[in-house]
Amino acid sequence: MSSKQERASLAEEYGLLTQLAEELQKEISLAQNLLVEVDATVATLKNISSLGDSREILIPISTGVYARAIINRQDKFLVSIGSNILVEKDLNDTLEFLKQRRDELQQLIERRVDELNKILQRLQQLQAALR
Repeated sequence: MSSKQERASLAEEYGLLTQLAEELQKEISLAQNLLVEVDATVATLKNISSLGDSREILIPISTGVYARAIINRQDKFLVSIGSNILVEKDLNDTLEFLKQRRDELQQLIERRVDELNKILQRLQQLQAALR
């Protein structure tokens, strides 16, 4: 392969890896946001399960818009298991489901960060070769 062809091949690889790195960064960010959401849900469930008779709460309707609602102590929760299917679970089962979800997200983040680091190392090698 000629030097010109090799350089073009390296440049093409660099472009593809740059796009892949951007996609991985987006996926990591999304998973981190979901992780924060799971943690907030766990805290909320624990608060709801410890309520007395009835309590007024604010329910988010959209960004910056809330509705007042009365909520009673809850022992059962509806949990989405995918494809718009809801399953009723008690607090412990719901918390266990969320713990598993959190663990899955954490593992996904770790895998994607490892992949991203490998890609970034390769990008540095390519950048040095293209100079």
